[in-house]
Amino acid sequence: MLGHAGERSRYTLTDDGAFLRLRWAAGVTIEADDVRATTAAVTAASPTGRRPLLVNIGLVDAITRDARRLLIEDTCSLRTGVVGVDEVGKVLTAFNYRSATPSRYFTAEAEAIAWLTGTAEGGETTSRQAVDPDPFRARMEDGLLVVEWDRGTSVTTEAAESVVTAAAALNPSRRPPMLALNNNMVSLTREALQVFAERLDVSALAIVGVEGDRMIAAYYKQLHTPPYPTRFFDSAAEARLWLASAGAP
Repeated sequence: MLGHAGERSRYTLTDDGAFLRLRWAAGVTIEADDVRATTAAVTAASPTGRRPLLVNIGLVDAITRDARRLLIEDTCSLRTGVVGVDEVGKVLTAFNYRSATPSRYFTAEAEAIAWLTGTAEGGETTSRQAVDPDPFRARMEDGLLVVEWDRGTSVTTEAAESVVTAAAALNPSRRPPMLALNNNMVSLTREALQVFAERLDVSALAIVGVEGDRMIAAYYKQLHTPPYPTRFFDSAAEARLWLASAGAP
């Protein structure tokens, strides 16, 4: 199965039985359309259910930011073993530590295959299950982006970036209104607030929580002036009503 048409394929996908093999061409910059194409191809190649995926990145030049966002949330495979030729490949795919799919990086293909097929451990774990999990759950509900924070969370820059990535992956075609359930949030770093103000692509933000969350919302609006309407509410019901009217694009 070949990749994009042109002078040469950007990637090839083959079926090795116990797993699928995705091999990228040297010199390619992986873009969002490439990720969408390979995700569709991997899904089509496993009609009876997800299978392990071996990804040979070889001498790929770069991976765009949009492509990284899609790869982080991709769940088309059961587990993913990324094989690179050296430390450059590990640096190139370091973003994948937040991957929703169990993922590991290898420099030896045989070790990657052994891990994918469950016959051995090995590699460097890169999936979010191996790191501190993101302290929130994000989902779409009838066009509304709902982000529910773990109780008593202190939001770091990394967590804020994960929310931005999740929002883009859940609804890449439009700017949805967002409902944030803060659950007595403890704090946010200044850098995290800046990430939300500059990179969170939503049409409106309704924050729901207790009195401490109200103070966080006021601080955010006053010091970071987000480009979308932002309001605090005591209840999710009130917040949803506002988002359905003033918050809707």
